[in-house]
Amino acid sequence: MKLKYYIQTGVVALAAATVGVSCTDTWDDHYSVNGTVPGATLWENMQLDESIRPFVRVLDSCGYKDILNANQVFTVWAPEITDAEAQEWIDTYKREKSQGIIDDDNSTLNQFIKNHIAMYNQQVSSLTKDETVKMMNGKRLTLTGSMLNGEVNMVGNGVPSSNGMLYKVDGPATFFPNIWERLRMDLEGDNGLDSVANFFLSWNRIELDEEASVPGGIVDGETVYLDSVMYNYNPLFNQLGRIDSEDSLYWFVAPTNKIWKENIDLYRSYFEYHQSLGEDGDSLQNLYSKFMFLYSSCFNVRSQELPFNEANPDSIVATTYTSFYPDCSKFEWPMQAGGLLYGLTPQECSNGRLYKATDWRIPPTKLIYMTPVQVEAEYANNYSTVTLSGDSTSIQVNAVEATNEKFRVSGGGYLVVRDARSGRTNQPEITFKIPSTLSNCPYDIKVVFASPLAGDSLAKEDAQLKRQFTAKIRYYSSRTGDMIEGSNAVTLCTDVDVDATKMDTVTVATGFESPVCNFGEEDPRVLLTIQSIKGRTVPDGYSKDLAIDCVIFEPRPTSGSGSDEN
Repeated sequence: MKLKYYIQTGVVALAAATVGVSCTDTWDDHYSVNGTVPGATLWENMQLDESIRPFVRVLDSCGYKDILNANQVFTVWAPEITDAEAQEWIDTYKREKSQGIIDDDNSTLNQFIKNHIAMYNQQVSSLTKDETVKMMNGKRLTLTGSMLNGEVNMVGNGVPSSNGMLYKVDGPATFFPNIWERLRMDLEGDNGLDSVANFFLSWNRIELDEEASVPGGIVDGETVYLDSVMYNYNPLFNQLGRIDSEDSLYWFVAPTNKIWKENIDLYRSYFEYHQSLGEDGDSLQNLYSKFMFLYSSCFNVRSQELPFNEANPDSIVATTYTSFYPDCSKFEWPMQAGGLLYGLTPQECSNGRLYKATDWRIPPTKLIYMTPVQVEAEYANNYSTVTLSGDSTSIQVNAVEATNEKFRVSGGGYLVVRDARSGRTNQPEITFKIPSTLSNCPYDIKVVFASPLAGDSLAKEDAQLKRQFTAKIRYYSSRTGDMIEGSNAVTLCTDVDVDATKMDTVTVATGFESPVCNFGEEDPRVLLTIQSIKGRTVPDGYSKDLAIDCVIFEPRPTSGSGSDEN
């Protein structure tokens, strides 16, 4: 089994001058005054004002001299800050660069510099009403003729420049983080959120935007780009929710570091792969356990069923909700006592709310990973006709379409199993391949037998004959062991009667656990064998023929620290 995933393992250097935008992009015309273009650039004009020199120091230390000295058009709101504040921003920038944090996620760039620069010309003098301006970090700040973001005042008049407009403000504009940014800012030990943030960060990768980049030719069969435009891509955001997007509206429930540590081992125990997978097994365990833990913690407010009362919704569904599993990822009355969000104080973000969870109310039973594994008997890929003794030629099978609407048959069909052998060895037998099983998770195993009447309403005589079966199971006895041999298959039940006049569901085992996970692998590691009556004769009132609709492995996990009440 192969799983394609990416983990950031090194430092990827972005060209600071591009900031995700090609130098060859088409920009607005330069600012002009009375039909002429001012001669000085933004950078040159900023050198003339001593009061914004600390801000200029930060820009210079972070590689913005060339950007603001070039032809791209920007509007800059240069804040008056102290030398100490400037040095703190510079130290933060250098520290995060040394840690391999990419420019898109650098605090100084994203929270400070880009929070005071916008693309294109933003002329305050032409405003007739309050407006918003989109800054380079994606934040939308309010703009009036005299104030930025409703909190800092314009000082003096704007300075036209050859590549934009320069304004001065009497202090820095407040950075309003989105959910993803606030997650990464919360580093308070046991009460912090770095465990969640680090999991997301481990999936960051830098990709080339081929359409926006400028190709320069082919070298050794590879395209070489004269101007490469890179962007940060994280597949987890697409899976769980775009909590990094300014244009979204989410609620996110994040476990504190303490809660993460208390719960993650439970989830890891469900994904213990066989040692034959080596490092791939360890990677899969790390991935699935953490992904499963957060699987139902993100909620898209705009996707909730209307009318949606944000103050007290009657229910809320996670981004991973699907109507095929209506009990998973759905929480009733989340704001009321015992509810998912009851008693949690939301942290308002630019794209929604962050709820810090100091106890965990999303049990494993709420996750789609814990839905029943159902194997349809009639599909050839789901079974093997090789008997436990190794005979591969005697068993005959026939997939039958369920045409009688009085019988509810899953998948629209069932499998009839017979044995072509004569004499005492005659024993219809079929083995089902059970995929996607979790390790250390109790399963109730059920077999649904079909009535002959489901496929033939005239088979009344056959339906009066009982069936009788024995169920045996094979699995890997340990993470280092082999599959149990056919002769040593574990017997789950013996000589159980089946009523063929109806669809008869029989529980053949409760609490079955396998020490080896099979989730995401192509080949199953659990095999369930159903055997009919053995011998040349058949007891009165019985038939050896088996008619099987499906096999169900129903998980019964421990609830963890969550509650099933919601």
